[in-house]
Amino acid sequence: MSDNYINAFYWKGSKTPVKPHPAPEVYTIQEGDTLWSIAHKDGTGGVQVEDLIKANPGIDPTKLKIGQKINFGNAKDTIVQPNDTKETETSNSGDEVVKSIQKTLNSRYNAGIIVDGFNGPKTKSALIKALQKELNKQFNKKLVVDGKWGTKTKTAIVTVEKGAKGNITWILQAALYLEGFNPGSLDSIFGKGTESALSKFQKAKKIIADNKAGKETFTKLFAV
Repeated sequence: MSDNYINAFYWKGSKTPVKPHPAPEVYTIQEGDTLWSIAHKDGTGGVQVEDLIKANPGIDPTKLKIGQKINFGNAKDTIVQPNDTKETETSNSGDEVVKSIQKTLNSRYNAGIIVDGFNGPKTKSALIKALQKELNKQFNKKLVVDGKWGTKTKTAIVTVEKGAKGNITWILQAALYLEGFNPGSLDSIFGKGTESALSKFQKAKKIIADNKAGKETFTKLFAV
């Protein structure tokens, strides 16, 4: 996906916009919609792509059809609200995609980080914690969830490649974006945009550009 695609969903108009309409309980897919764009419409209240997938088990994210119904009500029920409101205040400045990453880390992993749109050490640590949690949950790696990149975490890494879907793919996309390599859409699906960003990152870091994210790639993304 191009930068123009992702920027299309961020409002750039007047400084006195009208109040956004709340998201409906059921949304009807229109031409050009993706689950990512639907989740980022005004009034969606923190609903993420993964929430929409869980709430609509019959939906194939790669084959959306005009007129198809998306259940927003059930998706909202899946959101886990973070406990520390002070740590999750939203700033009016900063990068909007970074804010989206921070919001997802808070809602999905209870990270409790400030949503300011700035890529700092707390955001990176929260992303490592998210990866550690997913490796434990999906692959029973029994890692200590400490947000630190160490030998055990590196050893536990699984290879992510084209066609992969899910939270670890989202973590890879987020990490690439934070390193300055835009995958286009943080939609949890390893497609052409992610493949292109990954290839550019691997070449920049002088590692084998095989378009697969394995131990060496994740180490370059997360090691200090």
